[in-house]
Amino acid sequence: MEETVNPEQHTHRFPFELTGSRFRRAAPLLLALVAACNGQIGGPGGEDTGPGPGAGSGGVGEPESGQPPEDVLASPFCQTPQPGAAPLRRLSNDEYTNTLKDLFAGVPGVASTIDAAVATFPNEPESLGFRNNAAFLTVGSLVAQKYLDAAEQISAVAAKAPGLVSCDPAALGELECARDFIRTFGAKAYRRPLTEAEVQSYEERFTAGADGYTFQDGIEWVVFSMLQSPNVLYRVELGKESAGDVTEPTPYEMASRLSYLLWQSPPDEELARAAAADELATPDQIEAQVRRMLADPKADRLFEYFDQWLDIDLLSGMTRDPAVYPDLVSGLPALLQEETRAFVMSVFADPGGSFGELLTADHSFVNGALARHYGVNGVSGDGFVRVDMPGRSGVLTQGMLLTRDKATRTSIVRRGLKVRTDLLCGLVPAPPNNVQLDLEGLGEGLSQRERLERHRTDPTCAGCHQMMDPIGVVFESFDAVGRFRTTDEDGKPVDTSSTIAYTRDIDGPVANAAELGQRLAESEEARACYVLQNFRFFYGRDRTDADRCSMAALSVAFQESGYSLSELVVALTRTDAFRYRPVIHPERP
Repeated sequence: MEETVNPEQHTHRFPFELTGSRFRRAAPLLLALVAACNGQIGGPGGEDTGPGPGAGSGGVGEPESGQPPEDVLASPFCQTPQPGAAPLRRLSNDEYTNTLKDLFAGVPGVASTIDAAVATFPNEPESLGFRNNAAFLTVGSLVAQKYLDAAEQISAVAAKAPGLVSCDPAALGELECARDFIRTFGAKAYRRPLTEAEVQSYEERFTAGADGYTFQDGIEWVVFSMLQSPNVLYRVELGKESAGDVTEPTPYEMASRLSYLLWQSPPDEELARAAAADELATPDQIEAQVRRMLADPKADRLFEYFDQWLDIDLLSGMTRDPAVYPDLVSGLPALLQEETRAFVMSVFADPGGSFGELLTADHSFVNGALARHYGVNGVSGDGFVRVDMPGRSGVLTQGMLLTRDKATRTSIVRRGLKVRTDLLCGLVPAPPNNVQLDLEGLGEGLSQRERLERHRTDPTCAGCHQMMDPIGVVFESFDAVGRFRTTDEDGKPVDTSSTIAYTRDIDGPVANAAELGQRLAESEEARACYVLQNFRFFYGRDRTDADRCSMAALSVAFQESGYSLSELVVALTRTDAFRYRPVIHPERP
């Protein structure tokens, strides 16, 4: 690949078709270049940026060696920067949406056009529980077509709307005004100043688009082309020049790393100013920006991590049999999502908000409708307020996590699987394709718990189900829509006592969900898993062996902060994986 990703210096030579669908002849060539860039920028030695080793029960910094994280950091290996892989990353759908909305902020009609265009995008593939893994954000023909369609729709609306171009073409001259727009809008879109060659390329596009048409038509062509540039659709990083194998991102690349990690959107004016002044070079300078950004309302976008980690967005597809649950409040899935959003963001925003509180808090947030659903008195209206909920245990016992069930009953298996895989990072193999779990056929008059106990007597099923069922059982005092109960769907008394096995530090008898939450909150295995899940989401990839120094640093920082959720995010910006990147050496024949 060339030293810089700049297909624009070539694409302006393509012939334009200025009648009918004026862009359709040139645009696919731009998109082909976008697709061709996919995966071209990587680290030395061909580091694997896809799914790495399975997320077993190994702790942070000690998956193979058993070394405490402090010893890992003190090892000779960690005395020089070890950044791990730095793959070329296409923007996720959320990042793309936020990026375009920031670009066109204040331009009437564009935000709704962006939403309509992105609504037709295919969902990103999920890897290790998240949908932003760089190795899977490839550009196939369908994605390329959607980018083209979106650029065409958005540019058509934006170019004709007031507020996009700040200068007056009649007073300044059309070409000079277009040049001013190209520089200012281009710097925001590219997340760095445009080179003179890039400016000239877009000037030629403006001239071709406006020839025989209007100033707005020329601007439309510029915007249409720019929105399909790899410099917009990808987070392009080459780093500073270096003779070694490790380098630092450029100031503008560091600004983008910060803004997309914390806001999932481009740098704001302050970050761009800091990049221009080379004030993103030291850990203290970076941390000052991080804390400023965490105080900004855009930091609420960090909820996307919790949304994907806990599968909160899957609630939108929740269905329940009205014959079994006839009295459900209207819009329950959205209410449960908002409950968890309000709760986790309150924990995150609290300087003392910890991993333990996330899993053990006996309070939550409800509005009038959700209060009626849960049987909580004294709450009315649409606004969500904090309420005490004795017997609950943080996110573990919120309706959001308890509704991954079937239409007519709870699912002990699914509840246990969620905890095992997402809170303990355990591996549970998928069942063979020819295996169907028929609990009803396991005995008349038995509870679901008793049927599963009988099911586990089958040695072909016992291994996997022993990892899920004993965990799921502790949640049986909550029905399939998250309400307290004392009898199950079969009228049997609920028994939540269980014995957990096959974990590193929470094995043994457990009485109920609250006790399990306390065990998890104090578990080194669960804490290590939480750090790993943060690494995967915020860096957009799985860990590799080269990341052991960064993982150990995160583990130590998490512990020293009292397991603060927000301080872990701050620590993510101090690691070698964030502050450095591998050098991209020119390919040699």
